[in-house]
Amino acid sequence: MKLGFVGAGRVGSTSAFTCLLNLDVDEMALVDIAEDLAVGEAMDLAHAAAGIDKYPKIVGGSDYSLLKGSEIIVVTAGMARKPGMTRLDLATKNAGIIKDVAKKIVENAPESKILVVTNPMDVMTYIMWKESGKPRNEVFGMGNQLDSQRLKERLYNAGARNIRRAWMIGEHGDSMFVAKSLADFDGEVDWEAVEKDVRFVAAEVIKRKGATFYGPAVAIYRMVKAVVEDTGEIIPTSLVLQGEYRIENVAVGVPAKLGKNGAEVADINLSDEEIEKLRNSARILRERLEELGY
Repeated sequence: MKLGFVGAGRVGSTSAFTCLLNLDVDEMALVDIAEDLAVGEAMDLAHAAAGIDKYPKIVGGSDYSLLKGSEIIVVTAGMARKPGMTRLDLATKNAGIIKDVAKKIVENAPESKILVVTNPMDVMTYIMWKESGKPRNEVFGMGNQLDSQRLKERLYNAGARNIRRAWMIGEHGDSMFVAKSLADFDGEVDWEAVEKDVRFVAAEVIKRKGATFYGPAVAIYRMVKAVVEDTGEIIPTSLVLQGEYRIENVAVGVPAKLGKNGAEVADINLSDEEIEKLRNSARILRERLEELGY
């Protein structure tokens, strides 16, 4: 099994490391415009692997042909979110990067599924899908899984126990919301306070340490595992909708089944209130896509 990573910065390299530790990887390729960075990260990862008696082929560089044969490619390339910036502020700058990445992936690894992480993630997922020409199940975005990890942490600190399911859905941004009708845990919490904390906790991390990467790395690993091991796990995932929830022509976070075919919208009912909130997220994202010419 081969994994590909476009972007060898902190999120990309930490994600590769997390996958290396937890999955049975035969090959791994890291591609970055900064070739020395990609080569150095590949070398470092190979040394780490040997320490746990793993010897996969790990390569790095700026040539997208290194990605050939990847079962899934994780895309983190792009400008990082800075203190005071929203994810949507990044849209204009990163749209051009994603358009170029999509073209190069299709030229060199057309069979690969693509997991988009670059922010604003929902917008970039749609652009990646549009520019790659791939089926929507093969291009999907990571965002709500990370938001849901943050939700679980906040719930636990608010007194919840035995958290069996807790999902954030919608935009990976300010209009995200808790799917309260689907939550399953023991105890009672102040939902309004918890949801507010989850919406803005990433900005606090960025303010204090400059970036988030451990949380995203675990979210990426969870999604990659579901695909390469064909688990069929249902994970909140950004997908291009084609009429589901009466939403179309936009990528937004919904419960999705992940497996060997990529990501497919899960057959899970949301409350009327949650569907309206989901449509609100979709409206916000569609407006930004229109500003970008999509």
